[in-house]
Amino acid sequence: MNKLVCLIPHYNNPDGLAKSLASIGKDEICDILVVDDGSVKKPLDEAAARAAFSAQGTIHFLRLPQNQGIEHALNAGLAWIDEHGYELVARLDCGDENLPDRFAKQTAYLAAHPDVALLGGAASFVDQQGVEQFVLHHPTHVRAIWWALKSNSAFIHPTVMFYMAAIETTGTYPLDIPAAEDYGLFWEFAKVFPVANLPDVLIRYELDPGGISLSKRKKQLKSRLKLQWRNRDRTYAAWFGMLRTLLLLVMPYTLVFKIKSWLRGGRT
Repeated sequence: MNKLVCLIPHYNNPDGLAKSLASIGKDEICDILVVDDGSVKKPLDEAAARAAFSAQGTIHFLRLPQNQGIEHALNAGLAWIDEHGYELVARLDCGDENLPDRFAKQTAYLAAHPDVALLGGAASFVDQQGVEQFVLHHPTHVRAIWWALKSNSAFIHPTVMFYMAAIETTGTYPLDIPAAEDYGLFWEFAKVFPVANLPDVLIRYELDPGGISLSKRKKQLKSRLKLQWRNRDRTYAAWFGMLRTLLLLVMPYTLVFKIKSWLRGGRT
């Protein structure tokens, strides 16, 4: 058993899962836990998943009896990971692709910075044909991350790696902020532990119209606002963050995407 396990939730997307597993470099040292969240239309294909995975580790599968949502699937995965004694947890989503040395970069950084409990990185956002639309970087240092969290998640969820032991303090993914469970967990990490982002692009993030950030955008923004209100303080950043979220709620996503792409120097 390796000390690192990559947690991948799966729901009706066996092709995306195989794509993600194939992207993990052959020299990477990690195990994989795939949590199937009650897939019915396109069931989990264990044989195809095993064939796609060629890194230095073992792939495990956890099947939930019915669909409960990603936050439940992630927490079921964390419970399994805790039971099996892994030290580090990485995240990846079906359809997203690791750059070949992603895990090696992150484990090396964490070994050199033992106080950091959670580490993310940058991502290249690509369409379903693999064409890059823009690259998203978040602040790299803890103070800047803390301020950025007041406006939005300061981490790209499928880039993060964190210590399992920290979950005893932060708790698992919150269940009362649907589609923003990652933002909630990152807040809890930042409150009690040093956190960081690498400036390096670690993954290719697929802009999937069926993904949570697009298909459940309104729900996600409402959950984000709820979380920002819960963590508000007297700083201008906190109130600006809530105002920004309110504006995003009334703006169509096509306009938001064009603005983001233009600001980041990508395609529209």
